[in-house]
Amino acid sequence: MSRFLSVAVLCLLVTAGGACPPGEDEIEIRVLAIMVSEHKDKIDPRLAQFAKQVQKKDPTLIGFRLQHSGRDNLKLGDTQKFQLVGKEVVEVTVNKERNKAGKVVLTIKPPKLDQITYECVCDKYFSMATQYFEGTGKDKEQLFIAIMAKPCGTKK
Repeated sequence: MSRFLSVAVLCLLVTAGGACPPGEDEIEIRVLAIMVSEHKDKIDPRLAQFAKQVQKKDPTLIGFRLQHSGRDNLKLGDTQKFQLVGKEVVEVTVNKERNKAGKVVLTIKPPKLDQITYECVCDKYFSMATQYFEGTGKDKEQLFIAIMAKPCGTKK
């Protein structure tokens, strides 16, 4: 069961386009709350690629459902809380404007974990398992979070 409790960090390729805005413009933040199970075997079709990536690390995780999704536009220095499941939220802060490669730096504070600061990769979600669980026995599900900042591209 310890591998089910471990924090896994994965990247999920998704299509996104457009040019990056100047530093004073807003960055769109997208957040997905995904419930993952070792017993429920249904995979939401929208999460098929995500499920494949997670199962490479842990094939015992067989059920994937989208619990909640949200998005908001943030400027440099802004912090926003995004609803996940129940009373759980993830706090996202835009730390640095785009660099020459078009990447921005975010700090996230997921439930029951320390904050993480990372540089976004264009056209990819940063995803991770949390230590939040819901249900018991065969109904037990673990919360995974996926976060993307866009648009991205080279700085003008």
